[in-house]
Amino acid sequence: MAKRNAVTLDTLLDDLAADRALARELGQPAAAITATMNQARLVGLLVERKESGQPGDFAGIQSEEDILAMVRAELGKEASDMLQAALEREKP
Repeated sequence: MAKRNAVTLDTLLDDLAADRALARELGQPAAAITATMNQARLVGLLVERKESGQPGDFAGIQSEEDILAMVRAELGKEASDMLQAALEREKP
């Protein structure tokens, strides 16, 4: 039986490195930059952020507890607990 395609982070990064090299050889800088950006995304060096909500939606947030309550409502208790633990680690 043929082995299933094993796609891992390493194989994806190798493929993107090969794609980048080929793009540079062919004089296609935009393709090379795209491959580089995709590598950065895969390893967590480039994070896409987007704003949500309407102007003023966050005006009523006055405390850490307000933020935790909003996270709990939007993302659930587990996410809220993780954020709270992270915030507590940051406190002196």
